[in-house]
Amino acid sequence: MSKKLRSLIPNLVTLTGLCFGLSSIRFALEGDYNLAVICILFAAVCDGLDGMLARYLKSESELGVQLDSLSDFLSFGIAPGFLVYLAIFEQASGLGAFAALIYIVFSCLRLALFNVLQEKSKTENIEVSFFTGIPTPAGAILILLPLTHSFIGLDWINSNLNFVAGYIILISGLLVSKIPTFSIKSREPIIKSRLAFLIVFSVVALSLINFPWQTLNLFALMYILSVPFSVSAWLKSRSIS
Repeated sequence: MSKKLRSLIPNLVTLTGLCFGLSSIRFALEGDYNLAVICILFAAVCDGLDGMLARYLKSESELGVQLDSLSDFLSFGIAPGFLVYLAIFEQASGLGAFAALIYIVFSCLRLALFNVLQEKSKTENIEVSFFTGIPTPAGAILILLPLTHSFIGLDWINSNLNFVAGYIILISGLLVSKIPTFSIKSREPIIKSRLAFLIVFSVVALSLINFPWQTLNLFALMYILSVPFSVSAWLKSRSIS
């Protein structure tokens, strides 16, 4: 495979994720909130695949880095913020609109800070094993949880709009916080066995197909529970170094 083709494949995956983000905004405007959330989930899959492909094909480039950040801002910043506003807060008070706005702005700040950290790690030849704050894909999934609860019949959000707005503002703050969280973008794969990877992938895919909203909530809970372990691992790595 030629070098030009190798560099093109990850960028095409990134642009596919961008298209899913744009489609999410379209479905949100049409009132099809289920499809809007599904598009954001597909964008998250593309976000994970493009980096893996770039590392596997040895085709990482500055263009790919910039495309990834721009796609992330639209798919995990603008699209979910716009979606929660239309689905939850459009007929409510201004606090919900403020929360959605804060999330979008903080997503932009988070990605800018991440790009600065990435450039620093390149010049100093440092392996980035931890994110600073929660990444935007995780933030998008977390702020969409109240909406997904309504999809499975847990319709509590309409009577607790201020709580939902406060929750979104809290997640927005975590985006730009100093809390260390595990990075999945290190060069070493999390699951090294191909058989184990295929088994995990099959289970996750089947769960998302058959029980999408329950599976999404389970993953979000697992992620939240992993934060104390990431902080502990970060402190341990600092004490060793």
